[in-house]
Amino acid sequence: MKVPDIFYDKGIDSFEKLLYLIENSYDGFVLSDKKGNIFYANKAVERITGGRREDLYAKNVKDLLKEGLIINDKKSFSKNIINMSHRTMTGVEVFITSVAVYDKNGDFLCYVSNYREMAELNDIQRELEETQARSHTYYMELKELRNRFLNLEDVVVKSKEMNLIVENVAKFAPTDAPVLITGESGVGKGVIAKLIHKMSNRCEGPFIQINCGAIPETLLEAELFGYKKGAFTGASKTGKPGIFEMAQKGTILLDEIAEIPSKLQVKLLKAIQDQEVYPLGGTNPVKLDVRIICATNRDIKKMVDNGTFRNDLYYRINVIPVHIPPLRERREDIIPLACYFLEKFSKKYNKQKSLSPNVCTMLQTYPWPGNVRELENIIERLVVTLEKDKIYPQDLPENILKNTTSENYLNIPLKEAKKRLETELIKQMLAQSRSIREAARRLGINHSTLIKKIKDYNIKK
Repeated sequence: MKVPDIFYDKGIDSFEKLLYLIENSYDGFVLSDKKGNIFYANKAVERITGGRREDLYAKNVKDLLKEGLIINDKKSFSKNIINMSHRTMTGVEVFITSVAVYDKNGDFLCYVSNYREMAELNDIQRELEETQARSHTYYMELKELRNRFLNLEDVVVKSKEMNLIVENVAKFAPTDAPVLITGESGVGKGVIAKLIHKMSNRCEGPFIQINCGAIPETLLEAELFGYKKGAFTGASKTGKPGIFEMAQKGTILLDEIAEIPSKLQVKLLKAIQDQEVYPLGGTNPVKLDVRIICATNRDIKKMVDNGTFRNDLYYRINVIPVHIPPLRERREDIIPLACYFLEKFSKKYNKQKSLSPNVCTMLQTYPWPGNVRELENIIERLVVTLEKDKIYPQDLPENILKNTTSENYLNIPLKEAKKRLETELIKQMLAQSRSIREAARRLGINHSTLIKKIKDYNIKK
């Protein structure tokens, strides 16, 4: 290999060091003079072309074609760049990009050519296309999931606890695994059950709900499994399908499952295990195709330990447990839920209602023993009974006023009470707004004033 003297004449004294780096590059590099004669090729060129690099020295493309070292030569030109594709005598296809290099005075130095095997480029292209295809699939799945979320009604989540529940629902909803939803009365077990159904592959089928504790024991079996003509006194002359049969291709929610009589627990277990039921008075089984969701506000595991609920039935329905925390343990959801119910009932009763800032703070500090159901009932009552458009603290029920006022405001100095109230209100408005400017507008204060208060109260945005 003879390096042209021009490189040394130009004072490029580190050229040998540069060649050492290029020599160990994975990509193939070839340097050639102004006439296209090659004076250097690195080791990677031998790996890519399958030939010896010494055979390339002092030769250009025309020489290589004559000697049969390359079989064809296809070129395309752009400014200072030449793209070539060669097929070597070993059958390898090589893609070459050649760039003219000039010094700082504009004098030509050499052509630097980058060699890549076409097979490698094709593999990269194929991998890229496969990655793009997978990305498109993931995007469509996420888009479908997002559309499902956006189209869901009655689901309001703000707290990390509820967000985690919804994320988990998205994972197991497409399966048919039985689900046991637990939580205090009024926390929204039925809402989560409907969410599971809507996000499942059975979303086009029926969603049937039955409260096992609200139906007399003598009638519950007939409601669950149905009955045939003349099965018992007072039975319909045509018979009646049970809710299991009515829920075919869909989902059934057995609410308050802990209240189901022990005698029926055996039949329910068999129905779930065998996916078939026998209507009262019938001899032929009805095959089932339903997803089972159960819910209870009782400590059903404790009932199993006490022997009041069958062990085998418990483990059959508790494949996927979902526990919904009470509203007092996820206070971030209180104001979004209150706003949702306010909008819902304002629309239902054709009224325009809004919550004053003080009311938002008081709602959030109340412990809500009745959970979401209590909040919903109170908002509906206020919308129906109040004549004025805005709801103020004095409009709230006495139990809320007594709890929030006495504990949080009456026993502290006025300045501290004001600071606490403003802090809570600003936090809530920031959480509900897309920007500080929007929050300031909704609070009825200047943008600069809100920024100052955020700084003074050390509120984390």
